[in-house]
Amino acid sequence: MSKTKNAIPEAFRISEEIHQKTYLVNGELRKWEGATSQVISTISSTEEYAPTPLGSIPDMGEPEAMDALSAALAAYDKGQGVWPTMKVKDRIMCMEAFVKKMEKKREEVVKLLMWEIGKSKPDSYKEFDRTVEY
Repeated sequence: MSKTKNAIPEAFRISEEIHQKTYLVNGELRKWEGATSQVISTISSTEEYAPTPLGSIPDMGEPEAMDALSAALAAYDKGQGVWPTMKVKDRIMCMEAFVKKMEKKREEVVKLLMWEIGKSKPDSYKEFDRTVEY
């Protein structure tokens, strides 16, 4: 394990932790000020084995879940909401715009896949690309 630190290419090392301080509900990012859960990788980046902290995520509960559910129900509006009644052509344009933005984050997402779930670099690229193609 002592070789692990040097075996990780510089481009794929964790230089700083990511602390998610917002969450998305009803099309808006809301600030999170509550408890958080630490995200760690079992991959060690130290001389002596130790899990690598990657950051933290909001530790949301039932009230936030109910807010998200209410927003989803309102957006769907029994099949009469903006998205379900939008023309297919317009929905495709929305998805294509989203995918273009997502593709700009490819390297960051691949790096996180490697650290969070231990996928190899080629498999992480394949997973990202497969998701974008879908």
